[in-house]
Amino acid sequence: MKVRRYQYNSIPFVSIVDDADCPIDPYVSCYLNGALSSKAPNTRFRYANELLLVLQHFSERNIFLPGRISSGKLISQKEYMQFYDRCCLIKDACDSSLNIKSFRINDKHLRNVIAANQKGMAKVSRGTLQGRIRRLRAFLTWLFEQFHDVHGIEYEIKERFARLTSKIKLDEDDLKEDDGQEVRGVEESVIPDEVFMKFMEIMMPSSPNNPFKASRIRNYLIVNMLVSSGIRRGALAKLKISDFHFYGTYDQVSIYRSENESTDPRAEKPNQKTKAHLATVGKNLMVNAKFYIDQIRTEFSRAQYHDFFLISENDSKGTAGQPLSLKSINSIFQTVSKSLGFHVHPHMLRHKWNEIFDKEAERVGTDPVLREDVRKYAMGWSQNTTMINVYNDRRLALKARELSKAHQQRVNQK
Repeated sequence: MKVRRYQYNSIPFVSIVDDADCPIDPYVSCYLNGALSSKAPNTRFRYANELLLVLQHFSERNIFLPGRISSGKLISQKEYMQFYDRCCLIKDACDSSLNIKSFRINDKHLRNVIAANQKGMAKVSRGTLQGRIRRLRAFLTWLFEQFHDVHGIEYEIKERFARLTSKIKLDEDDLKEDDGQEVRGVEESVIPDEVFMKFMEIMMPSSPNNPFKASRIRNYLIVNMLVSSGIRRGALAKLKISDFHFYGTYDQVSIYRSENESTDPRAEKPNQKTKAHLATVGKNLMVNAKFYIDQIRTEFSRAQYHDFFLISENDSKGTAGQPLSLKSINSIFQTVSKSLGFHVHPHMLRHKWNEIFDKEAERVGTDPVLREDVRKYAMGWSQNTTMINVYNDRRLALKARELSKAHQQRVNQK
């Protein structure tokens, strides 16, 4: 079994298929492309990979989930706990890589210790574990609704299903509660300032430390668009030339959602995740963007057939002039990370934007309420978002430390 993306009439779909690329089950396909059709394509792809692990686990135990749910037999608590244990490990961790039978070790206790250590090293993050068990619960709930009439269902089956899903939900919530247990120093930045300065320096097209032999101007624009605007990777990849305001203040770009772009040939279609807004990027960056559009982008014949701003400049796979893929943007950051000796990915620049925003707001004395309203707009967040708590907590921790130090100084003077 594997996850496969495809398009039909420019609409992206995702499916779990067998070795012959045939969908493994109609219920699985209906769930992914029906029940989850309102989700972004990349979100559906992530959910499909989670569901793939669910199906692989139960298939290995000769358990066909649609059949189990339709019959009312469901899955037992023991079967669920076996699945939970599997979810704790990295994918394929139960393969021969963790099999110690080939070792000639006579001490049973020693073999157990080695096995436990191997599995401990193979454990996934809490977020990954939570996503996997949530996908099981969501899929089982959807199947249950397809096969059983809520009003006509037998009481005993309904109660057993409620107990099962309640147990799974409790495990989900337990994982969520511990997400914030890791405490980072209040002075610690997502990208230390000295690393960030070096990062910005080597991305200059003229820098002798620039790790790229080609596409330096495009890569410079990618990094600086993210740094200046705080937008996500998907919003950047879907930008069109027509989104740039090369008029008026000459410093703004339109950021918005657009479903199923018919002119976008990419299977993994990027999109803006949050609300529409105008991003301010600065005149100098707009001038550089205009130069890229007029002088570099026009050299690629395929680029004339679409309006997407960033294009592939490498024709090794016949994609020169096509819209730049999300994987290519990730690859750019992987190359830069090696040069820096520090792992940087696109979303880190969104967090760095917020850190810089806080410092500037503090410097000019912006009213706290106005500051958070501006942040919500710039990030595309709704008025009811809780995301601002991430940055408020850090600011409160800094203030608490400042007051504590002042108090300690007064106590020491007495």
